[in-house]
Amino acid sequence: MKMTQGKIKELLTEPGCEHNHHKHGDKKNKGCTQQAQPGAAQGGCAFDGAMIALVPITDAAHLVHGPIACAGNSWGSRGSLSSGPMLYKMGFTTDLSENDVIFGGEKRLYKSILEVHQRYSPAAVFVYSTCVTALIGDDLDAVCQKASEKIEIPVIPVNSPGFIGSKNLGNRVGGEALLDYVVGTREPEYTTPYDINLIGEYNIAGEMWGVLPLFEKLGIRVLAKITGDARYHDIACAHRAKLNVMICSKALINMARKMEERYGIPYIEESFYGVEDMNHCLRNIALQLGDPDLQERVERLIAEETTQLDRTLAPYRDRLRGKRVVLYTGGVKSWSIVSAAKDLGMQVVATSTKKSTEEDKARIKELLGQDGIMLEKGNAQELLRVIAKTQADMLIAGGRNQYTALKARIPFLDINQERHHPYSGYVGMVEMARELEEALYSPIWQQVRQAAPWEQEPMTQSSSPAREHFVADPQPKAKVQISKKAIAVNPLKQSQPLGAALAFLGVKGMMPLFHGSQGCTAFAKVMLVRHFREAIPLSTTAMTEVSTILGGEDNIGQAILTILEKFNPEIIGLCTTGLTETRGDDMEGILRDFRKKHPQLDGLPIVLVSTADFKGALQDGFTAAVESIVRELPQIDDAKPNQVNLLAGAAMAPGDVQELKAMITAFGLTPIVVPDLSASLDGHLDESYSAVTGGGTSLADLRKIGQSAYTFAIGESMREAADILERRLGIPYEVFPKLTGLGAVDQFLQALSDLSGVEVPETYRRQRQQLQDAMLDTHFYLGRKRISLALEPDLLYAVASWLHQMGAEIHTAVTTTKSPLLEHLPVETVVIGDLGDFEELAVSSDLLITNSNGAAIAQRLNLPLYRLGFPIFDRLGNGQRCSIGYRGTMQLLFDIGNLFIEEQEKSVHLPVELNV
Repeated sequence: MKMTQGKIKELLTEPGCEHNHHKHGDKKNKGCTQQAQPGAAQGGCAFDGAMIALVPITDAAHLVHGPIACAGNSWGSRGSLSSGPMLYKMGFTTDLSENDVIFGGEKRLYKSILEVHQRYSPAAVFVYSTCVTALIGDDLDAVCQKASEKIEIPVIPVNSPGFIGSKNLGNRVGGEALLDYVVGTREPEYTTPYDINLIGEYNIAGEMWGVLPLFEKLGIRVLAKITGDARYHDIACAHRAKLNVMICSKALINMARKMEERYGIPYIEESFYGVEDMNHCLRNIALQLGDPDLQERVERLIAEETTQLDRTLAPYRDRLRGKRVVLYTGGVKSWSIVSAAKDLGMQVVATSTKKSTEEDKARIKELLGQDGIMLEKGNAQELLRVIAKTQADMLIAGGRNQYTALKARIPFLDINQERHHPYSGYVGMVEMARELEEALYSPIWQQVRQAAPWEQEPMTQSSSPAREHFVADPQPKAKVQISKKAIAVNPLKQSQPLGAALAFLGVKGMMPLFHGSQGCTAFAKVMLVRHFREAIPLSTTAMTEVSTILGGEDNIGQAILTILEKFNPEIIGLCTTGLTETRGDDMEGILRDFRKKHPQLDGLPIVLVSTADFKGALQDGFTAAVESIVRELPQIDDAKPNQVNLLAGAAMAPGDVQELKAMITAFGLTPIVVPDLSASLDGHLDESYSAVTGGGTSLADLRKIGQSAYTFAIGESMREAADILERRLGIPYEVFPKLTGLGAVDQFLQALSDLSGVEVPETYRRQRQQLQDAMLDTHFYLGRKRISLALEPDLLYAVASWLHQMGAEIHTAVTTTKSPLLEHLPVETVVIGDLGDFEELAVSSDLLITNSNGAAIAQRLNLPLYRLGFPIFDRLGNGQRCSIGYRGTMQLLFDIGNLFIEEQEKSVHLPVELNV
């Protein structure tokens, strides 16, 4: 299916869409698109929408054709659950390199499809184009057809580059792919008069499983689920259903309408949220199927379920009655969740009308009453204003607004696709009531709202070393091996732009800006939010199909001006992406022309960093951003003997940076930290909301870097940045590849003592003794254990070398990018590869150490997992995590030792014959 301008226009002027029904005159059939605004747009792109619509087909492989950013930043993040196959949870990407971008990626794509088929035997393969592959002109349709003929299974092209439009358009693109290549290609074994399809139900958090038993009791068969917990062959038979039931979304309205045209299947739109809507759904399905006996069965079932539900909900209604709620979501949920809340006795005082039809708005108005507020558009500031005005007790919204609410100390319930609890059907009402009660009545609220003791009552005031600290273990050099697979399976690495954005977030008043399509920014933002559980500032130049062809200069200028108008940053960090690097935008020239046109902005620092996502990884992007900062911002000045620079590499979590700062200041030294994530992403509460970074190293301090007497570079990746400062400003430096482990911390503290002339404080002498005791306590559990790690290079070296020193065997080491440290790892071979390589190599390990994407691997291998690195989205406290210094090293030992203790305890409870 070629994605031509005509096809895009057809999808945007979908006659079945209620929005289109209410346009008049010249507006009738006008493209229903909202152009992304550079500097402000952060919603998902067409690629994102297509993946959302199709990935829940669980027995198919979903292959992303493009560089790492699209798949690496998004795979495994969908909330749709499966009752059987888990292939859809595997992240497949062609992971294009620079050579592929230059010479074309069609051969790589063809080999990847064949490899997926050979290794995983999917029912079908969906292949998604991305911005870069669309730009270089790879013929997706031809490659898919050729591969399908070769392997004799369906290979479906999904032409969905992010720059063609919004997530909603991408949903419809996914629906078109199903219509053109899947629906009607098979026949069911049998049919019944009660066969229906569910369209637009993605089984988020297993919601569909609360509704299917109701249909089974009534004798209604769900022939195809499009696409939650879906099977490819079921969708292929969907044309034999008697009724299509659209669930809560107009995203696939094109599919429902065209199935009515082609196959004569009528469709209705229903909601599974709330008692009233669930009752209406069952009644309407029975009415459409035209069976009086079925209608009687529906009434009996409704009576039984609602009677039982009333008894179960009674205690919740007592505690929820009268609670005031602000709801911010989109589409049909804007009224269906209002209905569910009213069933529980709650009062919805405001709700969004985003993506709502005129019918939706009318129903919202009826449900809210005269005093209810209808929000057409909303941002963090507006939501907080409405919450304050209405004196709301909680916010119900999607995950992106979660930290807006929590920073304002407002209880929050996640209602969108990232959530972990099912709210549909009668059982879902009970779950929703339980979650609402827990959110509202949690004891944490009294504590976080209570003033600190000192706020309640006034309180009465009464010669530089020059050596390198690279001490590798004496052993043969490790062999560095690059994975030779054509396809990346379950990517380990994230893209360079994401790494650069992470570094920029450690600068105060910063707005990172991605020059690319809006999906690049949306994926990175979601990843950062999920990891840090913080509100993340991130903007995009929102490249479109036209600007991709003609050039992005205007988009960059418009984005910068929009950012200045809306957010007033002190500094902007401009990152390129695979799309703009592929087309070869002259970024320095574009910025020069921009400054000529806007001389009044001459004082605005714009730090440019080249971060093509078809090469390198997160650590490389982070490093490039730091190098750009120290190259452009510091000014030459007289040295202050007590001021030092601290270059904190990508391996340093906010908690690590905080510990480093404390260690340096304990010696009477003042550090300027680049970047200072401990002041921006450490989870502290701030009374005021800021649309840019509210903490981090200030621009004024970055200017003063030249006054420092010395530079400490933490992580081998910071060596070049330290060298830049020495060449430009004459500041000597030392590189510390790691600060985890007794010896490494000893050396760092000694260097601080040498530089400052201050003895090591008693605090650290005591901590050193505590770490020594911890080493004695834990070595029983770590000795001879085989540990496999998959981490970025700096972090991999720090952790692997320390565990080796504790007597553990490094069984497997997989990383993301090249580094001089890799040869010094205590392992025979280190692989630059993906989590697919990691899974194959880690068999027979005792412990896995990697990010949260390794959880499924740990489950399959039946091994414990210690989560480390990025991203960690299923554990709390990532902003405070510390694994450096004496204390951090000690905590790392305790955490890993406790995992092994748990494994020992599990083996005690195994049956005797398995208790080996």
